[in-house]
Amino acid sequence: MYKLDKIDKALLKLLQENGRATISSLSSAVSLSMPAVSERVKRLEASGVIQKFTTLLNPSLVDKQLMALVQIGFDLQRHADSFVDFVETEKDIKECYRITGKYEYTLKVQTNNTGTLAELLNRIKAQDGVNKTHSIVVLSSIIDRPSVVIN
Repeated sequence: MYKLDKIDKALLKLLQENGRATISSLSSAVSLSMPAVSERVKRLEASGVIQKFTTLLNPSLVDKQLMALVQIGFDLQRHADSFVDFVETEKDIKECYRITGKYEYTLKVQTNNTGTLAELLNRIKAQDGVNKTHSIVVLSSIIDRPSVVIN
């Protein structure tokens, strides 16, 4: 585990709020020189604490209004392992988790509408070994944090 000090945490919080913040603005906010801040940010990137800088899109403005959680169950574990290849090709699957319990995977799906969700579910059910699915349509999102929160 990477050891974060107070200044690292402050920089991370600022970058989570605005990934395009300049070294100059970060420097002012944490009262460190620009070279010192630049070096800290580079170290946070090199260590893997900062995985990447990205752009978050508003799903409703890019025709992805429907979110659903889909649980997938398999008749044999070997089928569950090959399912990962399929998941990686499906652009509407936003997240995939291997879980414990009655199902092997839970998917977070962001798609256009119920029609495109039904098409995706049909492709999922056509995969080798899938013997059960359970779908939950999300009516509203209360919290959707794009990253972890640090203290």
